[in-house]
Amino acid sequence: MPEVTVDYLSVVLKLVMSLVVIAATWIAYRVVGNVIRRQIKDTAHMHTLRMLVRNAFFFVGSVVVLLIWLGVGSNLTVAMGILGAGIAFASQEVIGSFAGYLNTVSGSIYRIGDRVRIGNVVGDVMDISIMRTTVMEIGEWVQADQYTGRIVTIANRAVFADPVYNYTQHWGYLWDEIVVPITYNSDWQRAAEIMLGHAQEYTEELHAEAEAGLNKMIERYPLQSTQVASTIYMTMTDNWIEITLRYIVDARERRKIKGQLHRELLQHFEKEEKITIASMTVEIVGFPPLRGSVGHE
Repeated sequence: MPEVTVDYLSVVLKLVMSLVVIAATWIAYRVVGNVIRRQIKDTAHMHTLRMLVRNAFFFVGSVVVLLIWLGVGSNLTVAMGILGAGIAFASQEVIGSFAGYLNTVSGSIYRIGDRVRIGNVVGDVMDISIMRTTVMEIGEWVQADQYTGRIVTIANRAVFADPVYNYTQHWGYLWDEIVVPITYNSDWQRAAEIMLGHAQEYTEELHAEAEAGLNKMIERYPLQSTQVASTIYMTMTDNWIEITLRYIVDARERRKIKGQLHRELLQHFEKEEKITIASMTVEIVGFPPLRGSVGHE
């Protein structure tokens, strides 16, 4: 009976110590998290650092709780070996996700606040836990880069199996294009001038910052030097002249700016008598004779 009491007290003591460790870990995380929130003004950087601190506290707290229950010595070594073998056999997905988390954090593949595409999922990263990445989805049935409202959870192991596209990490800008077909008897020079003028109006404020950021990337990576200024390209086809406008845009404003440019270009072209937007037309010149007859007497 005394042995049962001692064992019972030992279990209760370990349980209390575990609860104390969990509470202390949670309080420490909240204190450090609040300090990070006050000191770091960049929202994306702040959330990423808080995520790293949260996961680090979770890992340390879990190890301490295991030490409380298993003790230090041969029992712990044996228990950890058995536990590791069991996890390796039964939880390959978990190990893959944890490895993906380490790869994401250490390799700076993406951080909280980045706009990414992982496999077929596109969205803004909301959280990166040890096992999963949570994003606010964009695209799908909503055309272009706007939220659908769905929250998507992706296993971190996906960074090994699928390509990861980051829209905002190093630069924050994208090149976009608008293609306008005009007829051969239109004033194509005037059309190109109008398109370039509208693009420059929207992107002029971005040029200095975008060019500085691009130059930093070129210094760091073996990239070909290119210009950020809006550019016009011409292509002659069998049916019309295609005028392609290439311009830079903030990665999160692509649909907004593209919609505004389309609307204003249409309004401007309507006022130009010498510019006609081309379209594919089909002329029906006749019908094949019908086989058979109905109602013959």
